[in-house]
Amino acid sequence: MKKILKITLLLILFCNTSIAEDKKYSQKTCEEIYGAIGYFLKVADDHWKKTKDEDKAMQYSQTAANYTTVYQAFCK
Repeated sequence: MKKILKITLLLILFCNTSIAEDKKYSQKTCEEIYGAIGYFLKVADDHWKKTKDEDKAMQYSQTAANYTTVYQAFCK
């Protein structure tokens, strides 16, 4: 079972990398993604400073991290 799981994970990683190399977003889309990353980081920081609500601030921060992953995969 562990062997199947490892193989599956490797295939997923390999497929994601091969797709990312072939498909790139337009310059405009990448700029919008980059802007969204900054926006969600600022919202996370502002929300934390105002409310100290760790869960909500973490959600905004995680959203920024997800956008960063997309940016790295399709814009670099």
